[in-house]
Amino acid sequence: MSTKTVRIENFSSELKKFTKATLEDQQRAVADGVLRSLPELVANSPVDTGSYAASWDFTLDENSAILGNFAPHAPIIERGARPFTPPLGPLLAWAKRVLNDPSQPPNYSDRVWALAKGTQNKISQHGMEPKHILENAIPGIIENIKEALNRGR
Repeated sequence: MSTKTVRIENFSSELKKFTKATLEDQQRAVADGVLRSLPELVANSPVDTGSYAASWDFTLDENSAILGNFAPHAPIIERGARPFTPPLGPLLAWAKRVLNDPSQPPNYSDRVWALAKGTQNKISQHGMEPKHILENAIPGIIENIKEALNRGR
């Protein structure tokens, strides 16, 4: 399968290049193509508590299609973040989950504290790298929409 990189802001113009279908056929194809892509988006989502993977949503009306992740931390996962000092509380809870540590707040184990503080320091110095979950899925979504349009003909 060949791939094509399409920036999110160019998605609409890219769709116009390959179809002469009616607006109704295009809407159905977009809905079908995006819905077929959702399992891959969920599968490629980082998993900690599951809230990010569960926050993918798709809406379609006669004028627009909106696909996005609406978890509070979705922008940081997608685009990354410059260096900042994250609060220690959520990092302690995360470290406890990652380490499967039985200690309880406020008496976390030394391992939990070390992982949380180390992660906080790293983010403070280097920021967070972007994951581009949605951006990387755009070529596949376009292919799914193309396939749906071709099936509809």
